[in-house]
Amino acid sequence: MQTLKFSSVVYGVSQLAGLDRDNLPGHFFKQVRDLASHRLGIAWETEYWPQLIKIDSTAVTTTDGVSSMAYPATAGEILTVYDKDPAKTTALSSVSYILRDDNSDSSNNSGRTINVFSTTSPLFVEYRIARPELKGDVVDAEVGLAVGDQVYYEGHFWKAKTIRPAGNHQPDSTDTTNWEKVLVPKIFENYLVRGVYADYLRSNGQTDIALGEDQNAESLLILESDKLYRQQGQVRTANVVTY
Repeated sequence: MQTLKFSSVVYGVSQLAGLDRDNLPGHFFKQVRDLASHRLGIAWETEYWPQLIKIDSTAVTTTDGVSSMAYPATAGEILTVYDKDPAKTTALSSVSYILRDDNSDSSNNSGRTINVFSTTSPLFVEYRIARPELKGDVVDAEVGLAVGDQVYYEGHFWKAKTIRPAGNHQPDSTDTTNWEKVLVPKIFENYLVRGVYADYLRSNGQTDIALGEDQNAESLLILESDKLYRQQGQVRTANVVTY
């Protein structure tokens, strides 16, 4: 997946706002980050973006007459459950399912299950990966980090995978034990720039101009959809649900 460098969003919004990208106000980065995180949620769920869709083969277990599957650890929304691998055949059917959540506070979906109306095992779960939140501050060597905390360093957000004590802890893409780069698809870059700029204008009371920028942002997202469906021919087909 091609990913964007978040500094491109920060600089793009600053240019539209008429600010000096090399001398931005201290609060500007945080404002862009928070607005972009909200806009990312909108773009993330708008279409069936191939970059965000995964399929896992998952075992089915049956207890007291109820068949269920584990909820994939990286899943956001479950889209479909198939009886066969859709990457290998079109002769397949969708399986009816019910989502169960016994631990909504879990960050890895460990308390969630998928109850299915089939004892076939394995089944194939198609899902959209969970959207990342953008919440890191510019890296500060004097601040320690807990597992899951984010920092912003050299144009990217990074998540700490281990406890990082105060010190010179600069994220490194080769250090996969301690750091995980937060990935955002590059296809959303232009939408984020225009969308965040619209929200920036709105926050400064320029609502009329903001409406026009909202339309610009939406048109850029529609353009990416057009590439997906019309130019690349990635039209989803309907499948019959089986019981």
